Amino acid sequence: MAIHYECQEDLVDYPPFYVSDEYRQGDKMYENFRNLENANIKDKYIPRGSIVFIDPEVYEQFEGSENGRVPVKVLSVPSDKSENALKNNTKGRSYDNIKSVALGTGRQTRVKKNDKGWMSIVSLRSTDKYTFAVEKDSPLYDTPGIDSKRNYYIKLKMEGDKFKVNNCCIPDEELPGGGGESCFSKYEMTVIDDDSNELTSNYVNFRECNFFEGALPIKDDQLNAFRSILTNFNEDNPNFKIADLEMIPSHQEWRGSTPIERRKELVKVPIDSNGAGPFGSIHYRGDDKANSDAYLKPNALCAFTQVLKKWQKECSKPGCKAMFGDLYHPKSWRSHSTHGSGECIDLRPFRANDDDTTNGLKHGWKRYSRDKSERFIKLLEKAGGSPIYFNDPVIKRNTKATHMGGHDNHIHVCFDENADATMKTCKDGL
Repeated sequence: MAIHYECQEDLVDYPPFYVSDEYRQGDKMYENFRNLENANIKDKYIPRGSIVFIDPEVYEQFEGSENGRVPVKVLSVPSDKSENALKNNTKGRSYDNIKSVALGTGRQTRVKKNDKGWMSIVSLRSTDKYTFAVEKDSPLYDTPGIDSKRNYYIKLKMEGDKFKVNNCCIPDEELPGGGGESCFSKYEMTVIDDDSNELTSNYVNFRECNFFEGALPIKDDQLNAFRSILTNFNEDNPNFKIADLEMIPSHQEWRGSTPIERRKELVKVPIDSNGAGPFGSIHYRGDDKANSDAYLKPNALCAFTQVLKKWQKECSKPGCKAMFGDLYHPKSWRSHSTHGSGECIDLRPFRANDDDTTNGLKHGWKRYSRDKSERFIKLLEKAGGSPIYFNDPVIKRNTKATHMGGHDNHIHVCFDENADATMKTCKDGL
């Protein structure tokens, strides 16, 4: 006989699960995950961006403590693609090398789904600050009206600062003899499409139906950038999955129990084993096998991707291939100083009639195309790129490009992460 539940709408303070971050780990991609039987043993680590469950009563007991540890259960763990690439294929081990974000786990093992252990409560983030991109094997894609070719996002519904729930219990008269009361809470979630439309809302018991398996938690203030990035990467490569998006979490400093963000998240331009990037581009002379010089901040990557997409449509003849080199570079790599911002890109000038990726060229050389280079720089301008450095004197007269020593053989452009022009290009395209 089917069990009958009576449900009543309510508002609650606590989310159905939390997103893991870090506490005093700085720029590391993980947090310690302590042994459930002995919290002094750090035998596992949990990647930042994992989804964990904690009993609301337990959380309430420790809430506000400086470093109270709480027992959690792992519900979902992000892809290990970026982590493994950085550990195994990145050059150097200097103090600010990008590889360092994945090092330091020693003999600790990576957590898996359903693992239980202790974490600092300060390293947990409430889900109301996030929207979740879901993989296409999620149960969400079995919902009528969902297009299997598109990306969708889930957001928990709020009323003020409280979560909307249905509290469901078996009526007292239907409880089996001697049985205890059986209750659970269903949280209301809304499904959002690529165009920011809210398609449907429903109350879901997340303990029984995990829509968030393999989900990517996205901070709400970065949703537009990630949505555009994922849409464009899928357009360029229909086989691109959320798990293929390589990310490095933000670098934080702590003031007591408050994290201060020193650097936003970095997201990698997808590059295949032959150096091919999105929309017909190529990454030339990567610094290491992991292409760890190919990361940008989300809005900067979003705007740059929109440029590559537009350029491919406008220029498809020989010589039109966009070739990019250095993006994010720590100081110790001794690149142009602005590359430490995660907002700047170096590109080769364009060629007259070939797409040779082996050798570079300078303006004025026979193989050089001033026309293509100028058109591309004007596209960078339109997208909000600034400053732009390139030393062709004619192009400097016709565009906003300015002179900078050492820029005879490459174009340097930055997309300010917080500039209105960058965010408009990211959202609306070119």
